[in-house]
Amino acid sequence: MYICVCKGIKESDVEDLGRSGITCPKQLAATLGIDDDDACGRCLDKIHDLVTIASSEHKRHCTSVQV
Repeated sequence: MYICVCKGIKESDVEDLGRSGITCPKQLAATLGIDDDDACGRCLDKIHDLVTIASSEHKRHCTSVQV
């Protein structure tokens, strides 16, 4: 599902970043490019939701990795 039409960002993109360990709001915004002048800014209004998605995926990934 798309969560940012102007940047073409999908929920799976945010999940991928979460698996990579990127869960901080500033890192997510910068990596996804939603903090630049070309973005409309609506995604930044929902950055908490993106952090939740990334953090959930990070947690799931960390518990499924066998050591």
